[in-house]
Amino acid sequence: MSLYVYTSNPAAVAPDQNKVLQGLAREDLFTVVHERFMTDTAKYADIILPATTSLEHSDIYRSYGHYGVQRAYSVIPPLGQAKANWEVFCLLAAAMGIDKPFFKQSADELIDSILTQPSAWLAGTSLQALSEGRPVELPLPEGYKTNFKTPSGKIEIFNPAEDSPLPMYTKPQGDAAAFWLVNSPDARLLNSSFNEREELTKTNKMLLQINPHDAAKIEIADGQLVLAYNERGEVTFTAKVSDKVPGGVVVAEGLWWLEHAPGNRSVNALTSQRLTDKAQGSTFYDVKVNVRAVE
Repeated sequence: MSLYVYTSNPAAVAPDQNKVLQGLAREDLFTVVHERFMTDTAKYADIILPATTSLEHSDIYRSYGHYGVQRAYSVIPPLGQAKANWEVFCLLAAAMGIDKPFFKQSADELIDSILTQPSAWLAGTSLQALSEGRPVELPLPEGYKTNFKTPSGKIEIFNPAEDSPLPMYTKPQGDAAAFWLVNSPDARLLNSSFNEREELTKTNKMLLQINPHDAAKIEIADGQLVLAYNERGEVTFTAKVSDKVPGGVVVAEGLWWLEHAPGNRSVNALTSQRLTDKAQGSTFYDVKVNVRAVE
């Protein structure tokens, strides 16, 4: 009956967007969104709590794709009534009567406690440099093993613990449609982040890239408005005819806020809630669509 959203924009990033928006629009759902910008999700909020930027709160960051880590200190005090995630969690804990010392720490105190009792891995780097706000790289400890639940602790191609010990091909489920849809990242956006930057959204369009032979077959011209659709929904794009796209595939880039979309939905109106057969992950890339010109 209640929903608290922070560090996310489910109206744009979650699969099966039509169902998500229906859920967010429920009159009996009390929704709180902790945000810096008026995202698609924030527009459904009963209460919006202003969030701090990374300049206004202390944090510790890890990098994408490698073992870099950096501590950051706030540069300016929070503007207006903005609060960081950690401060809001501590206030909620106090209001709910959760009387634990853990929730009585500031962000800096919490980070200090991690650095004063470092794990073996963290202890292998320069804690002084990290405390001073400089980026450091975490060295892999000698004899380091991953947490893969295999006898070796590593990825094992042959795993006799599985019903099928070797990897096998499972046919994609897809949809009853003509084209496979690939939704790739946009170089200007990060998931649905940075949509608030006018210089990034005004000069670019929500494109659907299509192979020239496929475009000719369904009478689609470059720059034309097209509709991609399947059993879950339909989304309007601007067509970009490109020989970089293989036949039978269409490519959309990025996650656009609805206010920047040429229609009233974005790409996740097409994706499915189906889960994968292993580990129950999302099936964002097991999607097929039909494409036609907008009439």
